[in-house]
Amino acid sequence: MRRTSATRTDAAGTATKEATRASKEKGKGKEKEGYRETVEALVVAFILALLVRGFEAEAFVIPTGSMAPTLMGRHKEITCPQCGYVFSVNASEEDEGGRGLHLRKDEQHRWVVAGTCVNCRFQTKLADAPTFNGDRILVMKFPYDLPFLPGAGGPDRWDVVVFRYPEEPEVSYIKRLVGLPGEELRIYFGDVYIKPPGGKEFRLERKPLRHQRAMEMMVYDDRYRPEAFKGRPEWRRWAGQPDTAWKEESDGVFVATAAAGQEAELRYRHLVPDPEQWQAILSGDKLPRDPRPSLITDFYSYNSNVSESRPDLATSAFRDSEGVGAQPQWVGDLTVSFRLKVNAGGGSVRFELVEGGVVNRCTIDLTSGVATLTHGDKELAQKVTKINGPGTYDVIFANVDDRLTLLVDDQPLFGDGVTYDSPSTHPAPTASDLSPVGIVASGASVAVSDLVLKRDIYYTQNPGRSDYGGSWDHGYRPASELFAMLSDPSHFDELGKLEWKDFPIGPDRYMMLGDNSPRSKDSRGWSNGDRFDASFGSGWDTSDRAYYEVPRAMLTGKAFFVYWPHGKPFGPNIQINNFRIPFRPYFERMKWIR
Repeated sequence: MRRTSATRTDAAGTATKEATRASKEKGKGKEKEGYRETVEALVVAFILALLVRGFEAEAFVIPTGSMAPTLMGRHKEITCPQCGYVFSVNASEEDEGGRGLHLRKDEQHRWVVAGTCVNCRFQTKLADAPTFNGDRILVMKFPYDLPFLPGAGGPDRWDVVVFRYPEEPEVSYIKRLVGLPGEELRIYFGDVYIKPPGGKEFRLERKPLRHQRAMEMMVYDDRYRPEAFKGRPEWRRWAGQPDTAWKEESDGVFVATAAAGQEAELRYRHLVPDPEQWQAILSGDKLPRDPRPSLITDFYSYNSNVSESRPDLATSAFRDSEGVGAQPQWVGDLTVSFRLKVNAGGGSVRFELVEGGVVNRCTIDLTSGVATLTHGDKELAQKVTKINGPGTYDVIFANVDDRLTLLVDDQPLFGDGVTYDSPSTHPAPTASDLSPVGIVASGASVAVSDLVLKRDIYYTQNPGRSDYGGSWDHGYRPASELFAMLSDPSHFDELGKLEWKDFPIGPDRYMMLGDNSPRSKDSRGWSNGDRFDASFGSGWDTSDRAYYEVPRAMLTGKAFFVYWPHGKPFGPNIQINNFRIPFRPYFERMKWIR
């Protein structure tokens, strides 16, 4: 991360409210107001840059994608030509001028020419797409420098923190603070476990709900369906089970009228076409193999970038330093959201999330509104909800960090969630994990739409390398072969045999991890290049710092607001040396950093 400007302000909150208000006013239908809002946003950003000079805040720009999707580095943003979903692809290795006229011929290998949509896995050509700079953010320094002030305090776990890179103190990095002084941190099956100072056992460290929601990543949004899949029901991910009352009334709107004593089951299967299947679909040829559900993994579009020098990587499951392609780690922590319409009172509706063969349920009685959470056969908690008769409700049900969470109309019903006991050994996936999400109507008349499935962040033990090793990670395995393994339960036992990796943290030191774990140069991948060596007269650090530790003195501050993402192009496509005009402020991505 490179620092672009140091500014200070005591008006950041006011400026943020003005930008938010401008965002809400967008789209009232008058072209004149649209121009006015664009000018207002530019004025707000300019005033903010001036006013922050009066306070303990500093402005930074994000050059790389180690914190994506929380913070975007240099990237390309594209609307998938197949499904219409908007996704981003890493372009931080391109020259600052992108594909400009001044780019030397020996640098052309850095051009990003393709990327893969996380929603439908269609590979899109990107060579002519503009490259955008990273997010511009504000970092507040006083919480760390002056912890005695009201509202201030020491560094907290899950803060997004700017700090000086221990091996090159003149360089600023930004990561998420995960390990605290005196703890021992363990990475195991993508989760973080903590042994507190003086403690004897590790415990799963659960993220507060506000961080959990900010860090989740897209798996599938049913509102965006590929054009090539029209008339091909074999690729439909959400479908009513045979002999049930679920019917798809229109695209993405599922309706069930289950009589008393009858259950209607709608389930999600992770039907992801591999590159060879996509090629056959587009050419109208016979599929090389039938559609088959696979396990949900930590695939992320941002890391699917293909450069001009290695177009062959487009059909490989694993990638070299240019990016981690398929990312094969199984992720069982899922969140489903949807719009629930209750057409008549009576009966119940049940939501299911499967992990390691264990079914987690939320059952809502549509007469009383009582929601019951269960883990396997064990009832965890009950709560009265507003879903107690005809009406339309936005529902989110999550199983993340061994905790069940329910939100209705964006209101958490059980606080941060209800925890359940973690198993002594992490479970391996089972055949039931190929259909990990279900919605069941029992004696009820309901409809669901706007179905979106997301997953939890997965921390690999080493950046850029698979956790599995051996047969699951060697060279450039063809994607079709990896998909076959992820679809065959006879291979799943191998996924339950991971070892953990521990990181003891010294006093007054911290451990930092990037949200884009496979592509983050964070604590896991550092060395001790700064360590003093009297024999060679090199280095300067004499504190015996472990390679993954960041001393307290190197923390700069807490990142708190994205005040200027890249401009959002609109209207005619005019490009000048990879610069796209016209554009408007990207209001939708101006946000508080969680």
